[in-house]
Amino acid sequence: MRIDRPKRKLEAVGLTPLIDMIFLLLLFFLLGSDFVRFSQSQLAPPRGTGGTEGMSQPAIISLAETGQVQWNGAGVTRAQMRERAAGLIETDAEQLFVVMPAAAAEVQQVVGVMDDLAAAGARAVTLERDVFDIDLADF
Repeated sequence: MRIDRPKRKLEAVGLTPLIDMIFLLLLFFLLGSDFVRFSQSQLAPPRGTGGTEGMSQPAIISLAETGQVQWNGAGVTRAQMRERAAGLIETDAEQLFVVMPAAAAEVQQVVGVMDDLAAAGARAVTLERDVFDIDLADF
């Protein structure tokens, strides 16, 4: 005696749940992302990459927590800093500027100082985190 089983009916997989999930993921990533255009700051190459022996000493610009700027240890305004930087760049286009912000300095203040140096024509700007971490022999 032969018993025939009823044949299974192949059901089509619905694409609606898949499309819904893709739409939800797309919506999630669109709402989670920022549409702000970030610009990049130009920094000098890391120390110790070589260079000419007769380079001038770097100009050290310290930025205090309060936003006060010091040029090689002497307090200056940002306008005076820009003028001094422009004067150094006229004599040496490859003049290196070292910006050393205090630990609690605001990022906007640091970027403002770097923008002032770039406006003066500086092409070699680098950041140092601490006065005691810098070794001028590396420059």
